[in-house]
Order: sequence, then structure tokens, then C-alpha cells
Amino acid sequence: MGPHRAKSSTVNIDTRIKEYPGIFRKDAGIMFCIYCDKSVEWKYKSTITSHINGNKHISNKKTYEEKQQNTQQQTLQSSLHAADSKKAVIEDMVEAFLGADIPLQKIDQMLPFFKKYLREGGAIPKAPTLRQIYLPSVFEKHITSLKLLFDSMPISIIMDETLDSCARSVVNTIFVYRNSTKLVSVNFLERVNNSTIGQTLFYVLLNNNIPFNKPILFLSDSAAYMKKCYRDILKPVMPQLIHVPCCAHILNLIGCRAKKH
Repeated sequence: MGPHRAKSSTVNIDTRIKEYPGIFRKDAGIMFCIYCDKSVEWKYKSTITSHINGNKHISNKKTYEEKQQNTQQQTLQSSLHAADSKKAVIEDMVEAFLGADIPLQKIDQMLPFFKKYLREGGAIPKAPTLRQIYLPSVFEKHITSLKLLFDSMPISIIMDETLDSCARSVVNTIFVYRNSTKLVSVNFLERVNNSTIGQTLFYVLLNNNIPFNKPILFLSDSAAYMKKCYRDILKPVMPQLIHVPCCAHILNLIGCRAKKH
């Protein structure tokens, strides 16, 4: 028979740590318990089992996991708060640009400045993202503020029809209450006549929570369909409403007729 050869041990500190994932770590060739921050002899499995089942280890593990969970929750809350703050800042910036009548695409030229001089200025998105993600919420907030401003108030109404750059008929509706004069609706109509104007105004009033007994004044141009709209559609529903045709339009009509003759 050949000489007896002892079996080489396949157990080492690394294999021991793999047997108990997430519990032990290796430092300078010594196995430490993550929860207890204490060295544990790795050569004997009974020693490891005794440590893991010990009351102190179980208590330390519970405390460690609770601390980790609280830290994760705080990190998540901080991240959510930072995200909300970022969204609010960007929405305020969009609102400021719109209020100053500055096109949003101008922001693209200012991004290098923001990135250089503002904290986290590099997080400000480009104009297409602003229009797609942030502009709708700014618009909804603006609409809500208009509704709150004129809600159930005795308003005056200004309506006028014009053509846009594509030759489409556009009807603009303005509400006036005390010192507030606001454009509240822009409607595109396929046909402009007394019926469509009346339907549009009723829709705008209902959408802004204005009862039909509240409007007191209706200002428009002196077009025949506007007069017919007031006489046949608006007045029967809102008897308190007074129609004031545009004096400048009346003078213009008189001048045009005089010129023809």
C-alpha cells in the first residue's frame, strides 16, 4: 500500500461566510459577525451555531435590521421631498417664463448658465420636456386659479371672434370682475353664428361655475350674429344681462357705409 494521505480540508473562512450569507464578513483573515461586530471562530461550526442562536446575537440582529429599515425610509422620504422640491422649482420657472411672455425654447440657451451658477442647475430639463411634462400641470393650476377668482361672481363678459394664423375661427372669452380682467377660454369653431356663440358662452359659464343669474354685462362687436345671439339666445336665459356693443365697431360700420355712398 502506498503512504496514507490525509484529506485536505475544503472548509475555509470564505466557505464559512458563504454558508451564512449576510451574517458574517471577513476582515484581515478574521470572521466578524455583522450584527454584533464581534469576531467568531470559523473553524468549528458548533461555535458559529452557538453564536447565531445566542440571545445577544438575536437582539443585535433585530436592532440592526430596524435601524436599516428606518434609514431606508428616511432616505426614501428625503428622495421624495427632493423630487417634489425640484418639481415645484421647475414649475415655478415655467410659470415665470410664461408670465413674462418668454417662449420656453429660450430656456435651452440658458441651461449652461443654470448648470454653472445654480445648485443642481444641470437637473433643469430642455424645452420639449418642459412642454410635455411640466406645462400641463402649470396650465391646470392656472385654470383652477381662474375658476376660484370668478366662482359665482357677478361678472361682465367680453366675447370676440377672430382668425388665427391658419385662418381658423377663434372665439375669445374674457371675464371681468372688479379689478380682474382675465382671458378664461379660447374656442375654435367651424362655424361662427348666433347659435354657436351662444353654445360656447353657456359652456364657458358652466365650466367656470358661473350661474346664469350672475352675469350682468355682455360686451361684443356690433356684428349682426352677436346681436341676434344676445336677443334670441342669451337674453331669454339671462334676463338680467345687458348687451353693450362695441362703439368703435359701430363707428367703423358707419364709416364704411358712408364711404360706399
